[in-house]
Amino acid sequence: MKCADTGFIQAFLDGECEARESEQFRSHLTECEQCRARLDELMALDVWSREQIEADVFARADQVKVNTDAAWQRFSQTVGKANKSNQLREWNHHKERKAKRSWNEMNKSTKRWVTAASAAAVVAVSLSFPQVQAAANDFLSMFRMSKVEFVKVTQEDLQEVENWMASGKAGEIDLKGIGKIEIDGMDDNKQESRNHYYNNREAAEKAGVKLPSVPADMAVEGVEVTSPYRMHLEIDTERANKLLAQLQIDARFDDELNGKRISLEVPKMQTTYIGTGKESYSYTIVDAPELKAPDGVDLEKLRETMLALPFIPEQVKKQMLDIKDWKHTIPVPYMADGKSDMKEVKVNGEEGMLLTSEYNTHLVWQKDGKIHILDGSEKRGEELLALAKQLN
Repeated sequence: MKCADTGFIQAFLDGECEARESEQFRSHLTECEQCRARLDELMALDVWSREQIEADVFARADQVKVNTDAAWQRFSQTVGKANKSNQLREWNHHKERKAKRSWNEMNKSTKRWVTAASAAAVVAVSLSFPQVQAAANDFLSMFRMSKVEFVKVTQEDLQEVENWMASGKAGEIDLKGIGKIEIDGMDDNKQESRNHYYNNREAAEKAGVKLPSVPADMAVEGVEVTSPYRMHLEIDTERANKLLAQLQIDARFDDELNGKRISLEVPKMQTTYIGTGKESYSYTIVDAPELKAPDGVDLEKLRETMLALPFIPEQVKKQMLDIKDWKHTIPVPYMADGKSDMKEVKVNGEEGMLLTSEYNTHLVWQKDGKIHILDGSEKRGEELLALAKQLN
């Protein structure tokens, strides 16, 4: 037997090799000092992963609380697939095995490695798969988003991301030795105060909330205001790059980024629920997010490294890389299920996107430096366009 590569040795450790392959490799180990050393290195890294991630991170996950399960559920509902999870799981069982081991094929111990690297880059997740109503931003130094662009997302893509989020618990952890993620105002005492919900127009206006003008035949049924917050990411590039190498990913984090802080500033978001008694809509307004990175960081390289992480599906990665004006573009996902349609529209003279799916219709446009999102359940696009023209 020839010397094994890293992927095979990790598969051996994970118990994923055939019995005959395992026996041949054990025999080879008795004669090959190089493979024994490589095996010892991978075993040591696996032990380190268990100690640093399971014992430290998951045991102290409540120190930084971001409810990613709830966020993912809202995202699934937004694209109209909240009740399709069983179909997604069925797809996963029928997927062909590829030459390179994909995320779905990785054992738990291998997934800990991916979690270690990708959780340190959790900002990339929110940027690559923003909720339509959260309007997260793409990457870069310090800029304001001025437009949106839709990115096609398939059921397979959603399954890959759902699996990663379910197993990695990204956003809830502080990675000792790899990096850390801090979210301002998200501790136990402040988390509830970030979100305010008002049952009617009077309660919102009494609290000083400025509401949009709505048509005379409609009423404000509720208002939700999410206060601005900041998310900070620091990466230990030496550790992170070692993990990327073990995962056979060519991309590397720039050493200039080591120990420095990247900050994502998410502005205030206001959602007004309006309706006629029978028909209901939600109207969200949010300022353009900002991402701040330290001087000297190669931001193009950072973007490419983020997009090279294994939990970002290939076809989504390609579309993200194809966005030319990525410094000022928010990628908004839409479901490519044969039942959805997306087209460019005009809203009061402004560029916009209209997305019609089996369950929901979304209208997204920009005005005065703000992003506007109008949602309706099972509504025709013409209705949303007509309503949008009446909102001020």
